[in-house]
Amino acid sequence: MKQAIVIFPKKNKKVETIRKKYDPSSKKLISHITLTFPFENVNQKKLQEHIKKSLEGIKPFEVELRGIRCSPKGYYMHLLVKKGKKEILKIHKRLYSDLITKWIRKDIPYIPHITLGVFKTKKEINKAIKELKNKKLEIKTKIDKIYLINLNKNSTLKSYNIFKLK
Repeated sequence: MKQAIVIFPKKNKKVETIRKKYDPSSKKLISHITLTFPFENVNQKKLQEHIKKSLEGIKPFEVELRGIRCSPKGYYMHLLVKKGKKEILKIHKRLYSDLITKWIRKDIPYIPHITLGVFKTKKEINKAIKELKNKKLEIKTKIDKIYLINLNKNSTLKSYNIFKLK
C-alpha cells in the first residue's frame, strides 16, 4: 500500500475549479500540500511513532498560499506557500530524517505548494498562467493537523490518519 504525508488546507472554490480544469488528479485527491512523496512497505507502528516525534514542538501555524509559477521540472503549475513555508520545510525535513529517507526525491527541489495543473507543453502551461494572471488566488488558513494518507492502486484516497499539532 502506498502512503504519503500531506496537509489539507481549507477548501477554496476557485482553486478547486482551476484544478478541475487543469489537473487530471483533481478527481482522485482534493487540494493538498505534499510533505512526503508516496512511499510503501513501512512498519506502521514505527511510522506512527516517527510522525509523532517529527511533529514534537510544532504548534499550529498560519499558512498563506498565493502566486502561481511553473515547476522547476516538467509542466506543473503551482500555487505557492508564502506564509508558513518555514514551518512546512521544518516538518518535511524532520519526516525525512528517519524511516522513510530512501523515498526522498533528490531530483527535484522541495517547494511547498498546491498543484493547480499538469500540462504536456510549455505553450499550454504559459497559456494557463496568462489566463489566471488577473484572478486573485489566495488561501489563508490555520494548519493544526497533518494527514498520513493511504492510497488505492489508482492513487485515490483510501483512508487517512490525523496527527494534531500541539
